[in-house]
Amino acid sequence: MSDTPEADQIARDFAENVYAAYAHQATSAIHPSNEQVLVTRLVEAIRPVIGGSSDGLIRASNAVLDDWESNNLDVRGPRVVAALPAERSVSMEFG
Repeated sequence: MSDTPEADQIARDFAENVYAAYAHQATSAIHPSNEQVLVTRLVEAIRPVIGGSSDGLIRASNAVLDDWESNNLDVRGPRVVAALPAERSVSMEFG
């Protein structure tokens, strides 16, 4: 049995799914040392909106990706356009 609260685990799973979809379509590879940084930032942004609307998850995720790209000018990727919190899944598209 995990000691991790359910909302924390949902945020982590959701963040990892956002990262995986983003990295899969990104215009440049994300260095492995930066992977955990980006996932952690996603978790921190997503956790406060768990239990709210899927729009909140979308906005939180995309804000992190926007910030990431503003500090990593060689990487561009898609944005979250739909979120299914119960399945912890996302749909992403280039905007």
